[in-house]
Amino acid sequence: MGNSSDIRRIGKATAALDGIYWNIAKMSGVKENLFWLLYALDDGEFHTQKQICDDWLFPKTTINTLIKECEVDGYVILQAIPGRKRELQICLTDKGQAYAKQVMKSVYEIENKALSAALEKCSPSFIADLELFVGELQTVFENYKHTERG
Repeated sequence: MGNSSDIRRIGKATAALDGIYWNIAKMSGVKENLFWLLYALDDGEFHTQKQICDDWLFPKTTINTLIKECEVDGYVILQAIPGRKRELQICLTDKGQAYAKQVMKSVYEIENKALSAALEKCSPSFIADLELFVGELQTVFENYKHTERG
């Protein structure tokens, strides 16, 4: 296992990254799951519960509960998607957009400063490289899971 020290470095780095985002969420005054939902929805793109679960690895029950809470608070509305009977689009309301901007302001500022500093020291390809590694890890995991379970 010649790669074990590199893998451990990646593991430590991702654990530190998770911890930093947890601290930012805490500093922002929201629960971590709500933080990540707002982060996901605040990109101005089209989102369904399934897509958020797949992209952000939320358990379905967690995202369902969060969406219901956000609906009650007036932060999101669910809209029918033509041609898709069972899926709904999750949209931030004006109130939700304002809330997301308020909650996300510090994280965007922190991220932009950190990324600018990192890009002064390394190639922008590190982002694509990380995405490549995550994709490979996911593929190997899925194959392993299917092989191990028969």
